[in-house]
Amino acid sequence: MSTASPNIPQFAFDFDTLRRNMDAFQARFDAFIADDRKRILEDRNEFEKEITEAKEQEQQMSNQIEYYKEKEAELAQESARERQEVQETESSIAEFTRKKQDLTILRDAVVAQILETQSILDKKRAERSQDRAKFLAQSSLNAPELAFWEQNLGLRIEGFDDDQLKIVFTLISESAWSREYYAVMDLSDPDYEIRRCEPQLDKSVLDGMLTRLNESRDFGRFLKDVRNAFKESGL
Repeated sequence: MSTASPNIPQFAFDFDTLRRNMDAFQARFDAFIADDRKRILEDRNEFEKEITEAKEQEQQMSNQIEYYKEKEAELAQESARERQEVQETESSIAEFTRKKQDLTILRDAVVAQILETQSILDKKRAERSQDRAKFLAQSSLNAPELAFWEQNLGLRIEGFDDDQLKIVFTLISESAWSREYYAVMDLSDPDYEIRRCEPQLDKSVLDGMLTRLNESRDFGRFLKDVRNAFKESGL
């Protein structure tokens, strides 16, 4: 019995075509890998760029936040200063108002005092006018006596200043009959005063003469007292 060989199919391989196909596949695969690497590299570069930009934006935002924090602090300080200025201004206004009220009260008091002083001055002027009238009346009544004093005792009465008379005597000093002795009499107050005399008399003598004059209003006696005081002084 003869054994027959099985029928083995015979394949005809075209190795050249297969090689070309493999080469083409390898080329496409390499191109795919290269493109994928390129895409990955580009994506990584883009990602790194975005990360860098994000960090820059974050830094900018951080700088802006810090800037606005500083501005906020400055505004808070400015607001505090303004509130303090407002408080100081209100305090100054209140102090000014209080001082104004005090000045108003003081002004009213001063005005009242001025009016009172004016009333007193008016009263004193009236009294002084009455005294002048009395003095002139007495001078008129004693005209012969005054004429005698002027001719024989060297008396002369002059207006010296406002409300003042200058009483001048000569014929006192035997060594110098023309030498003038005088006293300046102040009539501005109800109580008369001697403001100046030449030669200077002792204060106690002047005070005594003025006391008698202000009590009696006797000018004739006063003139005699003044002349005698000059004569007795020996000056």
